[in-house]
Amino acid sequence: MHAHLPDTTLFYDIDGAEYDPGSGELLRKPVLVVLHGGLGFDHAYLKPGLGPLRDHAQLLYVDLRGQGRSGRPPLETCTLEQMADDVAALCASLGLPHVHVFGHSAGGFVALHLALRHPALVAGLILCGSSPTVRPIIEDEAAEPAPSLASRAGPKTLAVAGRVFGGDITEESVDDFFREVGPFYAAPAHMHVPPRLTALSTVDVAMMRHFMTAIAPGYDLRPRLGGIAARTLVIVGREDWVCPPRASRALARGIPGARLVVLDDAGHFTFSETPAAFLDAVVGFLPPAATV
Repeated sequence: MHAHLPDTTLFYDIDGAEYDPGSGELLRKPVLVVLHGGLGFDHAYLKPGLGPLRDHAQLLYVDLRGQGRSGRPPLETCTLEQMADDVAALCASLGLPHVHVFGHSAGGFVALHLALRHPALVAGLILCGSSPTVRPIIEDEAAEPAPSLASRAGPKTLAVAGRVFGGDITEESVDDFFREVGPFYAAPAHMHVPPRLTALSTVDVAMMRHFMTAIAPGYDLRPRLGGIAARTLVIVGREDWVCPPRASRALARGIPGARLVVLDDAGHFTFSETPAAFLDAVVGFLPPAATV
């Protein structure tokens, strides 16, 4: 389905009924807006892991502007702030005054902006494998050294990663990246998971390049985290070197009342690496269905 915004279209997909008959009563489940990472991906890689949440919430998956099946407006309009405003406009068009928001990785960057720019809309925030900044976080460095790709991968893999992280983002370099580096996004026991998930999604190389070179370098919300009023759950895999645990600790420290859950034996794709522990954390955070 597509929502028509002033300068683009936004693709969304709904999974799960809004109403649950319950035990003889009609119950309304919370709406969970799901924002993918990348940037440059679409929402499809999230569905296997988040799908079971349909029993507890109505899932609203969104392809952010310039990605997936959403429209391709000029790249200069593709900012984190505008993506957040797009999601707010989508919710308004669907008659949703209050939602919970799940943001994975860079989708968490958008979710944070949404909570700051539209506080009345965001009743709850789930930040999964995300970060308040792309700059180095030195807090906790001595007590908890960050996981690293260099400690696990060989020279060839590190060279491929360095090419993309250095801004040389082409169809060829991205293909090499997913083949060589992709498996390392998971914990050692789950390296088969990332290729299976990323195969489900389309990748927009132009958007990935735009994110890496124009959006990410200026991203730092640490000074503004105290202004987030929404109930917040922060989830991270202990083996995540992309957005390491210390980044999630910074989120939990900065957002008033935030709860932090660190999942053992998981990397960047907690929802599909350790699904039972992930679902326990999220279901425990979501409000129960309410009587209509």
